[in-house]
Amino acid sequence: MKHLIQDILKGKNLKDNLKRYKNMAVSAYSEYAALELTFSAYVMVQEIVEENQELAAQEKDIVNQILEALGMLGDGSAGTDPLIRQMKDLRREITDKMDVFTCYTDRLLVYEYVLNRMELTFLPEEELNQIFAAFDENRYMQQLSGYLFADRDQSVIREKLRLVLGQIPVHMTKGKFSQRVSEALTLYKDGDRRALEDFIYMIRTSAMVYEPAKYVGEYPAFETILHRLETADYTSMEEDLYHELADLLEEGARQIHEVTDFYYSLQKVVNCMYALCLMVPYQEKESRLVRGCRQVWVSLARKNYRDEMLEPLEGQIEDRLERTSYLETVLFDSRDSYRAELEALELTGFFEDAATVANLLSDSLFIDLASASREEKADAAYVQKRTRELLDELMQKLGELSRPVKRAVMGQVLDKLPLMFEKAEEVLEYIQVNLMGCQNKAEKCVVMMILQDLMDEDI
Repeated sequence: MKHLIQDILKGKNLKDNLKRYKNMAVSAYSEYAALELTFSAYVMVQEIVEENQELAAQEKDIVNQILEALGMLGDGSAGTDPLIRQMKDLRREITDKMDVFTCYTDRLLVYEYVLNRMELTFLPEEELNQIFAAFDENRYMQQLSGYLFADRDQSVIREKLRLVLGQIPVHMTKGKFSQRVSEALTLYKDGDRRALEDFIYMIRTSAMVYEPAKYVGEYPAFETILHRLETADYTSMEEDLYHELADLLEEGARQIHEVTDFYYSLQKVVNCMYALCLMVPYQEKESRLVRGCRQVWVSLARKNYRDEMLEPLEGQIEDRLERTSYLETVLFDSRDSYRAELEALELTGFFEDAATVANLLSDSLFIDLASASREEKADAAYVQKRTRELLDELMQKLGELSRPVKRAVMGQVLDKLPLMFEKAEEVLEYIQVNLMGCQNKAEKCVVMMILQDLMDEDI
């Protein structure tokens, strides 16, 4: 495989090497997809049965469709084409639902930000002063500097910076905020348009300007919680209302966590079945491993599962993952660079399907397969247009919000932007000005306590 990959990279003997590549890829992806499907379906069935999850009617329907398809894939009673169409539909439905849950989650995060900073607001002044007096600001800043910059691993430093800076109170004009967002978007100029759109989507959900196209109204419990949080007055709140909202937030977070875990589990199974169905037509002979997996799928479709089912498969997935990862080093480039050669060899369809399979089996469970198959450049004019549109939305939204919620939205958006500091001194100055200079003593204490917990965990 190593020599084959090197020869393809060099464009050597493509007529034979691209055919050999296809045979290796069919074997590797079929077995990897079969193993992933077996373990993922086992976990899904186990969770549904053992946790006795109470599923809504529509969720039961999705589960039943997946189990029925799994059984048919196992016993070969259905062709791959109808199963592929079914997996496409299921995948689209689950993705649309996760779009709604992403929106709900980001809105809950905004109100968590607001309520966290109000935690000490209702303490008696004397008690708040005692907490505040426990911090020596000079020593605190020295400790924080050590926490942020003592590690030699730059990735660790960046992660710590993101954790800490995401907690610092936001004291920024809307003009400065717009500038930061604009600067972040310029980094996508002449890059992949899909990457730009993914980034804008993340900003829009974080800022609560994104509205899902489907399934709004299907989860009234979540929407009731969000409505209560969105209509509360955070500028003059009584303590009883604060505790009520904090409890609501906790309940909303618990429900969101459960439902997103559930749909992640379903999507993984759907992706694996979709991937395997794409590879089946290219198989000249099915491997013994895939045949063994089929027997497990039939049992799982009936909700029958036992630990010993998986014992013959343990330790095999790592080898297939390594093989597919290696094959992917030339998959997408070959598909795009050798179009004429693939057409002549009648391999164009296979390389398109293999690229789809690679995306389906990647860590990005909800990747848009249509946009992933094409790459468009985001030129300067396109970036400018999308920047103007995004800023118009953000400014309109900020104008509708009370000051505490506005600061929370800005904080959530800033947390998604690239770090703006080049030197450690600039970071510490920013913290000194925005945290130590914070005039709201209760908020300042809360943030200092949060950061202290982070530093203590690192010891």
